Amino acid sequence: MPARRRLIDLPPCETSRLGDIADLVTSALSSRSRGEKLALAMKRKGYIPKLLELFQACERSESTEALHQLRGIMRGILHLGKSGLFEVMFSKECIMDVIGCLEYDPSLAQPKHHRQFVTERDNLKKIVPIRDSKIQKKFYQMYQAQYIRANFLSNPHDFGENYRSNLASFIRRKKEEIFRVLEKDEEFLSDVFGQLTNEATAEDERLELVNFLKELCAFSLMYHQKREKFLQRSAKLGILPTLETLIGMDDLQVRAAATDILSDLADFCPFMVQEFVMKEAQRSDLDTDLVSVVIEQLICHSDPESGGAEQLMDVLCTLLDPGNLLRAAEAPQVFEFLNFFYTCCIPVLTAPLLANAAEDTCEIDDYQVAKLLALILKLLTFCVEWHKEHMRHYIISRDLLRRVPVLMHSKHTFLALSAFKFIRKIIALRDEHYNCYIAQGNLLEPFLLAVLENGAVYHLLTSAVFELLEFIRLEDGKSLIGHLVEKFCQALGTIDYVQTFGLKPKNEKEKHQQEQQVNSVPCCGCSSKKETPRPAVAAPKRRLRVDCTEHEEQSDTVKRKRPRQR
Repeated sequence: MPARRRLIDLPPCETSRLGDIADLVTSALSSRSRGEKLALAMKRKGYIPKLLELFQACERSESTEALHQLRGIMRGILHLGKSGLFEVMFSKECIMDVIGCLEYDPSLAQPKHHRQFVTERDNLKKIVPIRDSKIQKKFYQMYQAQYIRANFLSNPHDFGENYRSNLASFIRRKKEEIFRVLEKDEEFLSDVFGQLTNEATAEDERLELVNFLKELCAFSLMYHQKREKFLQRSAKLGILPTLETLIGMDDLQVRAAATDILSDLADFCPFMVQEFVMKEAQRSDLDTDLVSVVIEQLICHSDPESGGAEQLMDVLCTLLDPGNLLRAAEAPQVFEFLNFFYTCCIPVLTAPLLANAAEDTCEIDDYQVAKLLALILKLLTFCVEWHKEHMRHYIISRDLLRRVPVLMHSKHTFLALSAFKFIRKIIALRDEHYNCYIAQGNLLEPFLLAVLENGAVYHLLTSAVFELLEFIRLEDGKSLIGHLVEKFCQALGTIDYVQTFGLKPKNEKEKHQQEQQVNSVPCCGCSSKKETPRPAVAAPKRRLRVDCTEHEEQSDTVKRKRPRQR
């Protein structure tokens, strides 16, 4: 054979030659070509099984020094990163002895019992109902490779990143081979969904299954060409009712994994999930539904700091997006679903807000409660923007807006800002129904008092309130301008550390225009016949209140009087 293709001579697998074997493996790590030659020689000569037989003998004789040397050798072989060696090492015949070698870390007084744990986990892995023997073998190798990478090869600094990328490539290839078969297997998917929802399934087995399903879904959703077929197949077999059941369970880890799956489905195919929830809304025989389960978990069982609450809120926003809803169903169905949501679901969602924001008092010291209320306000802000009619009716009928400004008194700044953003979004709609409601309830007072109390201390909330006042002035919010000038003109005049807002001149100009409209009554029903108009009765000069209701009543009175004048 040419020199470049000649195999490396391997020392015999004997205790006395372990030092030579370790030196050989270490030298191969510094040269790519030498590493390839060593890997080829080991595979052809069946060297790894021979090393493992030597390990068994050393462990029986309790030869500690030899066991430490074997650990270094086995670790070095793993760092070669050769797929052919991985196939041998992660096989059922070898894997337990490989893990046994890696247990004997010289830095530890006693070896850790990884083999016992892996054996228990192997029994648990059998819950995944894979019938194909070839797929079972690949699944076993993938799992063992993941375990070794996580527990024995976590520090790459001594050997570089190359071995980790090679092992990761091996794991990824096994996953692809497994998932490409299982994602098409309807019998397998049906068995998984059945076991997940079966009350007789043990908690640890259910967790193993849902984590496997999570990996399968994440893999299948990455590939656009096959994504639609997988989603259709999973929807037909009942993945969404399964997730609804899992999210409602007590096991935190199961709930978290199921929430991850639902979040992925909502991101990649919101129409499928929305179609499901709308069909549930039309049925009266169901005890619960997916939207209600998500809201219940958000309010009762999620930790706002864990990220799960944010995830559930994002799922709700995706499901309530009207653009996606209209693509999933016809307009009448969407309207019926929104009626269902605002009748049955949103009262449950806003219950913590109403309970913790009683009028004139807000002593929310609990950080998690404050985070939950901030998340609820985030969803309500979304609904204000996208469900204008439904949300306006709900807010005004429940007098919800009166509770939100109370949150300004909270010691948590993020909660006060969330309350302000909610009010700011409503005012940005330039809806006079809202403006009159805000003015009559004096609902801006807490925000202005917060600015006045802080004085010249300029922070985020102060800046946000100033921007709101400027928006009201520029956008010609008639009801709000009159209200602010009447109630807070003197107080706002004391602010000298920022540019004045100019609300008073704007209000005076608006009142002058209203007086001119009232005094000069235009003829709106002129006939072709010329008539000499009677002298107009001068309207009494009085200061008009900038109140939407009174202005509408005066306008109606003028309209009723016009026929008699003509």
